[in-house]
Amino acid sequence: MNDRKKKTALEYAAYLLSVRMYSTAELRKKLLAREYPFPEIRQVIEDFTSKGYLNDALYAENLCSSLTARGDGKRKIAGKLRMKGIAPELIDDTLGKLDREVPEEEAAWQALQKKRPALLRESDPQKRKEKAIRHLSGHGFSASAAFSVWERFCSENP
Repeated sequence: MNDRKKKTALEYAAYLLSVRMYSTAELRKKLLAREYPFPEIRQVIEDFTSKGYLNDALYAENLCSSLTARGDGKRKIAGKLRMKGIAPELIDDTLGKLDREVPEEEAAWQALQKKRPALLRESDPQKRKEKAIRHLSGHGFSASAAFSVWERFCSENP
């Protein structure tokens, strides 16, 4: 009976990972929700980690890349990674790599360019500024990056 449950936990974890990537914490939560015993869950996670099927560093990098492509900033990405159960030191490493690849101001500029047509339709300069800063802030960019990008936007779009 115990072997059957372990096999089922193993099969369920394999099924989940065949559909999409999961962090270790997410997979553990899914298996616990199915009421598999914790020692069996721990064994499945150890097996999958050692075989490379479960890799939090790769998961964090992939999630970071997809969120960056969507126009999200470091704060929002860090929050999503924390929600997915990624370790704080791994979050710092991943965001450090991101900052070396695409500096925050450049990412904020790209995000603001997606909003450009809507901003240019706004006739009131104060409202335009508020919308731009709110957009960047809501996407997780720092205030300094948002204001710096806003200045650049104003100089290029008088």
